[in-house]
Amino acid sequence: MSTHPENDPQREDLPEPIHGQVRHSNVSARISDEVSVGVFSNGVMILSGMHESVLDFAMRMGETQRIVTRVILPNPVARQFGNVLQENMRHYESNFGMLPNMPKLRNPEAVSGATSPLVENSSEQISGDAGSDIPAEAPQSPAPTPSIDDIYDELKIPESVAAGRYANAVMVRHSGTEFCFDFIANFYPRSVVTSRVYMAVPHVPPVLSSILRSMQPPSPPGPGGLPTGPSPN
Repeated sequence: MSTHPENDPQREDLPEPIHGQVRHSNVSARISDEVSVGVFSNGVMILSGMHESVLDFAMRMGETQRIVTRVILPNPVARQFGNVLQENMRHYESNFGMLPNMPKLRNPEAVSGATSPLVENSSEQISGDAGSDIPAEAPQSPAPTPSIDDIYDELKIPESVAAGRYANAVMVRHSGTEFCFDFIANFYPRSVVTSRVYMAVPHVPPVLSSILRSMQPPSPPGPGGLPTGPSPN
């Protein structure tokens, strides 16, 4: 008869398993000097996976359009981010009134070059498709839908950003003009803010819209194995 070593009463060199309940406080999360400065963003691309979502916050203005930070969230946390952001938007409207809409250029053709203000929608959800807003003065003919490659070809992704920063908690704050997102890694023994992002108020509603769309379950397959539901815009 064989005996498993871990059940052998003569074995005294095996360590006892460690059990404990871990509690975290987001309020006391540590933040480095580098992260505390934060980054400003005026657009976000969301790539949805089976288990996590990647939020690419971009600065799409000036000669070099770039991803300023990449945040990786488990999908349950991404849903919580949407809920917290929605609640903060309600608080904002109760304190400051209706959230302002993104301004539209009266004559987009008069502004040319890479230094033009952001005309596209400040938030694209990328999970196989992407969309863009058409200015009010533009012709009614539908614009071609850009692919993921087309969008990312226009954006520079620094090596220091490409790996992303993981977070499993989010804290949202706002003033009358900006929203601040603190993405937090909640691990024992100390919570750490891994990324801080600032966005102007008009850019926030499209971010919420993209998060809610990215969290929708995929349409069930129809005849021939094709997904049902409306085609991408």
